[in-house]
Amino acid sequence: MKALIVITSLIFSLSISNQSYSQEDIIYDNMIYVPYIKSVTFTHKSLSTSLPIIDLNSQYEGALRLEFDDIEGGFKDYSYSIVHCDKDWYPSGLDEIEYLEGFNGEEIDNFGFSSNAYSEYTHFTLDLPNFDLKWTISGNYLLIIKDADYDVPIITRRFMVAENEMIIGYNLIRPSNVQKMNTHHELELSINFEDFNISRPRQELFVTIVQNGNWNSSTENLKGNFVVGDMLKFNQYDQITFPALKEFRSFDIRTLDFTTEFVNSIDRNDTETNVLLDLNKRRYDRNFLFEQDANGFFVLDNLDARDPTLSSEYCNVIFNLESHKEYEDELYIVGAFSDWQAKEEYRLDYDSSRELYLGEALFKQGYYDYMFALKNDDGYLDIDAIEGSFFETENDYLIIVYYRPMGAEYDRIVGVTNFSSAPTN
Repeated sequence: MKALIVITSLIFSLSISNQSYSQEDIIYDNMIYVPYIKSVTFTHKSLSTSLPIIDLNSQYEGALRLEFDDIEGGFKDYSYSIVHCDKDWYPSGLDEIEYLEGFNGEEIDNFGFSSNAYSEYTHFTLDLPNFDLKWTISGNYLLIIKDADYDVPIITRRFMVAENEMIIGYNLIRPSNVQKMNTHHELELSINFEDFNISRPRQELFVTIVQNGNWNSSTENLKGNFVVGDMLKFNQYDQITFPALKEFRSFDIRTLDFTTEFVNSIDRNDTETNVLLDLNKRRYDRNFLFEQDANGFFVLDNLDARDPTLSSEYCNVIFNLESHKEYEDELYIVGAFSDWQAKEEYRLDYDSSRELYLGEALFKQGYYDYMFALKNDDGYLDIDAIEGSFFETENDYLIIVYYRPMGAEYDRIVGVTNFSSAPTN
């Protein structure tokens, strides 16, 4: 199962204690380890709806930005470090000196206290690379944020450092498998290594494809089928397919002065703000309808304040789904805000008297994409069962090319491209 890569078994919710945790307790995935950390974003500074990817040769300081809130408020001593990983998101085994210039374990010294009467929190910001820490080689990396006083992890985030050595060609086609023609996307790929010295491209190049930033549904370790001149081709029958799904559901709480589309009501009292969303219905058997969305991402913003970072409120958002029966599997809302995981805070309970699934979760002001998903016994999140899937749906795809020649100690990223599908045929 791709959902989590665990080095050793770990209880998911770590309680703060005087016990210290070793590097082996880290989960090499996008994780939040404690309940008081909220609104974690880690993107390229120039695009808030992006995965954290940076060119190895970029000289721009602070091109990647991590931000998060501690809703317990006050000051805490948080430190950060990075670990180089292989293409499968395990530690590569390199010594820090082999991939790092500077020092791991520095403190996060950029923080501010909220100025909102409804919500007390401390907002932390970290830019990478910076004067204290830079990477020196390409590949996958894991950013680890720890509570320095207790030496426990609170956040881990994946990011990638890439070299621009190869040209990636792609083509979105109608699936060759007849059963998937109307519900899936299929990709043909080619890698041009004309200007790159490689002796065995079929054995030394590996491709990962990520749909809408969801690592849990990614296709990994793809190998090319054949070589034509300086091109490695990937076009085997039904080799690279993804459920196309539907356009995302969304809600917009950037302003609390009035309701927006899909928001039914906003109730504010002296201590909290409650937001009730419009009634949702199952879309599995409904026709495709194009909706402008952010392909699963979210954007934190406050249209009513000059400083949305510190002035925004945390709202109790109430979700619902009409259902005339209770499903055997548990129902969740998922998206980038949940790291595409089935988290308890985003689970919905069934109310048989009203024939509704209901759930409530804390969200900072902003715009959010989400979908409903059923969690199967094996942990797989089945989005299609509630939302349905149509070939016409527009999705984001990220293609990553890893290179590891025989005898090398780590996987380089030698090519990256991102494209938005807009199938018309």
